[in-house]
Amino acid sequence: PLVNDPTRREIILAFQNKLNIKTAGTTRADAPIATTEENEITSLDIYVFSSDKEEGPYTYQERFCYRSDGSTIPNATKIILTVEGDNVALATLRPKKGLFTKFYCIANQPKLLKAGAEYTNFVALEQSSPGADYNIVTKAGIPTETDFLTFTTPLLDPTEDTDILLTPLPMVGSYSPALDLRDISMGSRTRINMTLSRIVSRFDIINDEKLSHLTITGVSMGHGRKGVTFFPVVPVEDADPDKTLITYPDRDFDGANANKGTQTGAFYSYPSPITDKGYLIIKGKYALNQMDIPQEVSYMVEFEQSVAGTGGYIEVKPNHRYTVRITDADPFKLDVNITVSDWTDGGDFEYQPENELAIGTLTGVGATTIAGNNTATVSPDETEYFSIPFTSNSEAECSIVYTSSAGGGAEWLKTEITPVTRAGSASYTCKVSKADGYSGNLFPKAIILLRSKAGREESQIAVKAAVGVPEIAAAAVTPSEPDAANTYTAGSESPDVITGILSMQKQANAGTTSSMKLTVTAKGGSRIVG
Repeated sequence: PLVNDPTRREIILAFQNKLNIKTAGTTRADAPIATTEENEITSLDIYVFSSDKEEGPYTYQERFCYRSDGSTIPNATKIILTVEGDNVALATLRPKKGLFTKFYCIANQPKLLKAGAEYTNFVALEQSSPGADYNIVTKAGIPTETDFLTFTTPLLDPTEDTDILLTPLPMVGSYSPALDLRDISMGSRTRINMTLSRIVSRFDIINDEKLSHLTITGVSMGHGRKGVTFFPVVPVEDADPDKTLITYPDRDFDGANANKGTQTGAFYSYPSPITDKGYLIIKGKYALNQMDIPQEVSYMVEFEQSVAGTGGYIEVKPNHRYTVRITDADPFKLDVNITVSDWTDGGDFEYQPENELAIGTLTGVGATTIAGNNTATVSPDETEYFSIPFTSNSEAECSIVYTSSAGGGAEWLKTEITPVTRAGSASYTCKVSKADGYSGNLFPKAIILLRSKAGREESQIAVKAAVGVPEIAAAAVTPSEPDAANTYTAGSESPDVITGILSMQKQANAGTTSSMKLTVTAKGGSRIVG
């Protein structure tokens, strides 16, 4: 009924996202950064605010709604979404003419809260003479734009086990430089390009239980926020400061790749400012050997990132992906590496199963030992370690992830991929060796990651340094006090222990001291026992 209404103007909102709209069509076999479920739109509410002056004030004029089930919302105009090509979803609206107009879009979140209670009191503004130079708003709409911008998402209840963030995920977009719709004679169609942005953060967790000996069963968040405002996305603060931060209910860690590699969308949260000092809580079962009885474990993973050897808390932002890679685990501690990236679409490769990378038999050099074809123990005194033969039908990439215990200041490995010298071959060798110029004594555990850019899976090879027996010697300068009174003589070595003889002079009275300075050098670190 609005199509031929001369008092309305046709506006097309073009959402520049790869949104999943419930329409007939073909499916693609790619692996997008955002999953199909994350791009799904089950509801879209477009709130229109208008004013007779460009500078405002703006108040509520009308609302347009889309529902994937085709339902109609009271006091709102029903619209449909269509797809243009692969990347654009179109919403066609016909708002009233006569005023300056703004559009606020909220996807997958039809319920709005004001001061903690659901808000439903939407009353349309009234105007005197649409199209005339003297047209004014005779009755302001409810709510005002200023009031609307304070509305929030429903607030998470930490006491409700099922109150967790799941797909489809809430998204927002706006066109807030006002569109001039005052000329009622103007009948042309107007197109506005817009991108919807998610108001939550996503956590991907990479864990191979065969390597870490940890089977993750659940994920939650400590020091999290209950909800956010929409425009802009700002975490909600409670009137009682002690109730602002909550512990999220546990979300089961499941999915096709759970504990087998990369589980995308393992957990979602609202944004977390640095000052909140938020953290993930990872729960599961740990067993070092198959014969061991798995024990229940729980780890606190702080939002911390190591860059160039220094670490610091990171802010958990909306519409960002946080990849948490499990690098090592024991019953009391979990080593992780956290990387951050925008949660965007595009840059994907067409996926074909035959493009997956296949690893051959690892070949060690010198003192290197290989276990299970996925773990290499190398001598830090050598420079050449081992080679990884593999086949790939597309370009391959290799990266190194170190356990968080030593940070980025002990990057002691390097890799180099070279094709096997045979015409038309899809065979390659990844050579692993000591980094050029590395002279440190720290050799943290590392994981070599190999993947085909056209594949979805990755292969992991753990690298450990065979730490030798520490070297102990008397300090080079004035080791003994009194001078020359005390001595140290190196003794025999066992595989794990060095035994020396320390001779100390007994002093004549309690007023004098006898001491000996020793220097201990141990690659990988040392500790004194006894």
